[in-house]
Amino acid sequence: MRKPHRFLFCLLALLTMLTVFAGANSLPPSSIYVSIDGPDDGITHVALLGREPSSESSPNPPAALTTALPDGWFVCDCVPYGETGQQIFLWISPFPSPFRAALLYEDGTLLVTSDAERTRAMQTFTVDTQTGEITTLPIWIGLLLQFACTCSVTLVVEAVVLLLFRFSFRENWKLFLLVNLATQLIMTLTFGRELVNAGGYSAVIMAFLAEFVIFIVETIVYARFLRGHTRARRVLYALAANLASFFIGFFGIMPVYTYISTLI
Repeated sequence: MRKPHRFLFCLLALLTMLTVFAGANSLPPSSIYVSIDGPDDGITHVALLGREPSSESSPNPPAALTTALPDGWFVCDCVPYGETGQQIFLWISPFPSPFRAALLYEDGTLLVTSDAERTRAMQTFTVDTQTGEITTLPIWIGLLLQFACTCSVTLVVEAVVLLLFRFSFRENWKLFLLVNLATQLIMTLTFGRELVNAGGYSAVIMAFLAEFVIFIVETIVYARFLRGHTRARRVLYALAANLASFFIGFFGIMPVYTYISTLI
């Protein structure tokens, strides 16, 4: 193996190891986003309420909030509400089930939603400020959006790697597109579904299993059908492309989810 290729291999292997530790810890096992729908003038805080007090509850919730709480409910997390339309990130462990969202206004008015249940790791709930209703999207929409985002990111990253390895995109674009659409579908139905439904370390394990299978399949396909250069370079490309997209995907999944959830 040439020295530049050996260096690239070692670098990508190191990045993958860092991804395991950093990515595993960054997955949000007990978190949601709350989006405000409707007039939000005067909202000062958004709170997460649970049936039992938590040891990790918000340390200093506003007095106007605690005094207006309905009987049997406690503040688990509370954050200031800022600019119009912003999403509020709420985190607590263990996550209360059921929970309620509460909106505190400047005049001391408290809007409390009905009971809601968190069903997946990354989940956005929308609170209607006029009715107090709290809603969330079906799982299949979350999977579809996740597939669209991860697939587009993967196509860009692996296309760049393809060009860096000096393969002709014109001669290989059909194979490149077909392979990535198929493998991203596999990742969505394995890692993506696990992340949407549960999250945490089980999603990391599922990701590595899926990525290992995908790497084997892509290596065989690219080694046989990719046009140009030697078989060894084709195999090295499959390794580099998978590690690059896997690394970027791990660190980019939360920002991507936050962005796409603001569009719906």
